[in-house]
Amino acid sequence: MQIAVLGNKSAVVGFRLAGIKRCVEAANNIVELTRQFKELTSDEDIALLIIDDACQPLRDEIIRFIEFNKKPVIVEIPCKGKRIEPSIFESIVKRATGARGD
Repeated sequence: MQIAVLGNKSAVVGFRLAGIKRCVEAANNIVELTRQFKELTSDEDIALLIIDDACQPLRDEIIRFIEFNKKPVIVEIPCKGKRIEPSIFESIVKRATGARGD
């Protein structure tokens, strides 16, 4: 089982330095970013996918993926100096509990 990263250049470099081999710099183009996300989430060897705010354009697709798939586990990290607003997981909890605030 592998760990993969899909994020901005600094996240990719940082995780590569930490020894993660499967690091993909997120594309600026939504079509290419979607392709990257689907490629990583369809790989049976990836158990954990770390994403950052470079994946924000895919927020709705990521939420749907998490709701219907158990693997890979997706962990969202904030970029340096930023907080993710709102967190993908907060959105999922609100949807699951019916406490939609959006």
